[in-house]
Amino acid sequence: MRAYRRTSTVQQMRVSLVVFVVLMVLLDSGGLYDWASRLELGPERRVALPVTAWVHHALAPLGIEKERRRGLVELARVGWSDDPEALAAAHPVVAHKPVAVASATTTVVAPARVPMPRPVRPARPLVMEGAPPMWSVLPKIPAVKSDEMRTVALAGDSMMAVGLSPAMLQQASQYKDLVFVKLFKSGTGLARPEVFNWQAEYPAMLKDEKPDFIVVAIGANDGQGFVEGGVTYPFGTAEWQRIYAARADAYLQMLEADGATVVWLGLPPMKDGTFDDRIALINRIDYSVVSASPHAIWYSTAGLVGDGSGRFRDFGEVAGHTARLRQDDGIHLSMDGATLITAKLLPWLGAQAEPEVAEVSKK
Repeated sequence: MRAYRRTSTVQQMRVSLVVFVVLMVLLDSGGLYDWASRLELGPERRVALPVTAWVHHALAPLGIEKERRRGLVELARVGWSDDPEALAAAHPVVAHKPVAVASATTTVVAPARVPMPRPVRPARPLVMEGAPPMWSVLPKIPAVKSDEMRTVALAGDSMMAVGLSPAMLQQASQYKDLVFVKLFKSGTGLARPEVFNWQAEYPAMLKDEKPDFIVVAIGANDGQGFVEGGVTYPFGTAEWQRIYAARADAYLQMLEADGATVVWLGLPPMKDGTFDDRIALINRIDYSVVSASPHAIWYSTAGLVGDGSGRFRDFGEVAGHTARLRQDDGIHLSMDGATLITAKLLPWLGAQAEPEVAEVSKK
């Protein structure tokens, strides 16, 4: 009898485990496919990617993925989810559009901006500028006139989606002259265009928008090797750096094409030492590319969210109180950590021009 009970218990455990695995695959096939897509090149990815892709596409007609995403968005709305795309969807764009003012005879609408297209410059050889500075000073830009609006696009990967964009959009109501456009996608980067090709996808995301400024945070997924022309380049090799710099330059040129000024945020220091070293190299390459463009601004974040030496720190002072600056993963910014950056950017972007005072002639 005891042997029968023991065998029955083992069988129940096996059945429970199989049911659990099946439910996980059903409920998170999209997440498994995204995970496999982001794996570094190697045997693990070669096996995982086709399997998860087949499962995900086979289950797509059931509509489970749509319901799962909807549930994550609802959880993010109440603060119970750290999924980057769910967080972005839970915080919709706060846009203040020009308002038409009607009178008895005329309707006045704020004038539309007509950007001046810039010619695409030829690719340049990579000239490393050294490590980016720990602190940056934002240059003087024209203030926003009272009858104008300034369109600001938020671009990049989950470094923008988590922390930065929610913090910026949360504070946006204080700046009635700014309109925000979301142009970011989590799980992407510049190293793996076969996973997500920004050169092809960005125009579709942009649609008819004409940003005046584009704030970029990208590169956290790029610390890995990639394939170019059928050749595999390990991370950090000289050829890897040359190709990655060309991709960063192409991305920057695309952002600038319609006349926008690009504000490229340096990636913050990371908790894991090995990962931090990889991000430091990506920052050096991106800094060199951005510094070579007259239409782009590099803005370092290390001095704002790092310690006195620009290294990783979990906690810091925000608005007079001690707050956690980073997410549990040691990569993404918390809302408080992002506020240290947005508190500098938003007043700079939304500064109002001094109203013109008409001179009164003396009689």
